[in-house]
Amino acid sequence: MKNNSQRMLNIWLIQRGEPLPCEENTRKMRTGMLADKLVERGHSIVWWTSAFDHNKKKWKFRKDTEVKVNNNFKIIILKGIGYKKNISLSRYIDHRIIAWKFKKLASKKPKPDIIVVSMPTYDLAYEATMFAKKNNIPVLVDIRDEWPDLFLRYVPVRIRKLVKVLLFKDFQMVRKTTQMADGLISMMNSLLKWGLNYAQREKSKKDKVFYIGAKKILRRNIDSQNQKIFNLLTNIKDKFIVTFIGAFGLYYNPLILLDCAKELLNNKDIVFVIGGYGEFFDKIKQRASLLPNVILTGWLNQYEINILLEHSDIGIIPVTKYIEAFPNKGFTYLSGGLPIVSSLQGEFKEIIEKYQIGFYYPPNDTGTLVTCIKRLYEDRELYKKMAKNAQRIFDEMFDADKIYNEYAKHIEDIVYMYNNKKGDLNLTR
Repeated sequence: MKNNSQRMLNIWLIQRGEPLPCEENTRKMRTGMLADKLVERGHSIVWWTSAFDHNKKKWKFRKDTEVKVNNNFKIIILKGIGYKKNISLSRYIDHRIIAWKFKKLASKKPKPDIIVVSMPTYDLAYEATMFAKKNNIPVLVDIRDEWPDLFLRYVPVRIRKLVKVLLFKDFQMVRKTTQMADGLISMMNSLLKWGLNYAQREKSKKDKVFYIGAKKILRRNIDSQNQKIFNLLTNIKDKFIVTFIGAFGLYYNPLILLDCAKELLNNKDIVFVIGGYGEFFDKIKQRASLLPNVILTGWLNQYEINILLEHSDIGIIPVTKYIEAFPNKGFTYLSGGLPIVSSLQGEFKEIIEKYQIGFYYPPNDTGTLVTCIKRLYEDRELYKKMAKNAQRIFDEMFDADKIYNEYAKHIEDIVYMYNNKKGDLNLTR
């Protein structure tokens, strides 16, 4: 497929926390889907990433490695020290090592036409942006989370000012990164505003929101090739399935679903399926073993997720704090036409309420969550309406194929503008 620039671009994607296409049965996320679309449009991709699996807390590779995905797609994998907890000194050091290794190695590689770097991690984003500016390369910063601001939420109020002083250089890195970027990208409006606030400027045509989105689910018959998911669905095929898929972390903690399951034990038709892994897995496994209406699947690959979604009735997004986010799991549920019950604030809450695709419940409010589940189970007409709305909204707004085609075109436009120095280029096409 011809691109807007009419030539092949050498593009660096820098994202250290996503599944890689060289892993077996990988579930592609934002960078993976963008890379596929850029290759499809005729470009050459180098993806810089970490050797450590953030979700499973284990090594993907034991040393610095380069992997060739295909003739136009290479992955450069850098090894840090790893870490056991999301908030820890080990993680902080690991990220610093990856940023330092990138700084040393980047100058030895052929220069790209553009760099698209995710933030967080902000130290790696800073080094990538500094490298780009030193070498006259345009750079887009894709904002995924409010680091390091989020750190302050996990320390007592009385010492937050002190912590902010201690992290002064970290906040400075975010400020300089956003200010030096040729454009800011994000997957939700509030995060883009956050980045623009750090950059201390107004939004321009080079700044865009591209939702994460998800791939359309290809309907298929269940077969026994994957015995785990096949057996699971065989045993509960006639039940009303309430599903959570994701990492068990500080934000998205499915423990509340066990409390709901306990309250709904008398209803034999409602079953909770919890798919994923994370630092709370052992605790959840212990409690789930005492509840006959809970199934804990462990980590699921993309094929297994698709099958589970086909047979699920509701998708749950259980956050433990009042935060604004628009996570992968939200788009994943919508790709399966599932009504969503979520405790997220902000843009995602507004979309749920505006388009009537589910319900909001306050974080950690078990009673309200149980009420929402029971209402969707008991009112079949309401359920059908919300399921239909969910599928329609996904097709119109959150189909990854459309989203990443537009994202890829925006990258091409930025390169064209940068090389031709045309500030009035129409970037809305």
